[in-house]
Amino acid sequence: MRTIQKIVFYMSSFMPLYLLLIVQNFHFGDKKSWFSLSVIRKQFDFSNKPVSIFWWFLIILILISLFGCFIFFKVYTSKEGNLADISDAEFVREDTMGYIVTYIVPLLSMNINSARSLVINLLLFIIIGTFYVKNDQIFMNPIYNLFGYNIFSAESGIYITKISKQKLKLLAKNNEKVRRTNILGDIYVLKQNKER
Repeated sequence: MRTIQKIVFYMSSFMPLYLLLIVQNFHFGDKKSWFSLSVIRKQFDFSNKPVSIFWWFLIILILISLFGCFIFFKVYTSKEGNLADISDAEFVREDTMGYIVTYIVPLLSMNINSARSLVINLLLFIIIGTFYVKNDQIFMNPIYNLFGYNIFSAESGIYITKISKQKLKLLAKNNEKVRRTNILGDIYVLKQNKER
């Protein structure tokens, strides 16, 4: 079950890519009906198999990604969490921008009219996913940053939080407790304890 959850989180980390692929590859109609039902239907026309397979696969990925976002934002971030100490002296910000440049941007070069290009990019997507899942990299998700979450690594784990680095250091220095919800392994969602 944990592996399925990690795969769903992995797929949701590519949500910016899916949106960019839609903008890059959607063929709009003429000025009168540039975005109509017939224009949308044309994208899924099986007479051009690589293109229709691309669009159906993309729709499935988006639905799975939305489910992953729902799990994170509606389940983990809304949980009360357990009271915990954070005693780490240093909080290192994780580089999700590097994730975008390294993994998302190269996948934008795919040619959806070429079955070979689609297969190569699918294999690349699977290879990246294997590393992501095996190494519990579920915190590497640009969606979290877009919604105001910071990702910090520390000796005691990796924290996904809206608390700033300065505030975390202050809380650790004053031995104040925070609300901590475990997602997986040593990865936690942190919230400030309001009962003080």
